[in-house]
Amino acid sequence: MKKRWLIIILVLTVVVMSYGQERRAQRVQATPFPVEWIQPDGDTLVIRIFGDERGSYRTTVDGYVVAENSHGKLCYARKNCRGQYCATCRQAHNASKRTKCEIRYIEKRIERKFIPDDEEMISGEPKDEE
Repeated sequence: MKKRWLIIILVLTVVVMSYGQERRAQRVQATPFPVEWIQPDGDTLVIRIFGDERGSYRTTVDGYVVAENSHGKLCYARKNCRGQYCATCRQAHNASKRTKCEIRYIEKRIERKFIPDDEEMISGEPKDEE
């Protein structure tokens, strides 16, 4: 009889402790600072990461959504029919390195999540709200 009670108490303790662990788990937010990404060809791209471990997306500093393709390149991204961002065939570049053709492409086809202030573009940090 004592063994039976001991097993029941042990099982209940494990269940209660595991439930408590789930409730305490909190989301970890992505870094608010720009991150430098090195492309496979050696080119660098400054990006921002938004979201947490359950869902996130990346953008260029000027707000265009990017995603990693199967070759490890960050490319401009578009939403598919399921609402997920998928990499296009166009490799992403910093605004200063974009060609006219690339600028036309992203203005027509790529979602822009936000339009940063000039001050934010220069410093790479979000402007403090007053």
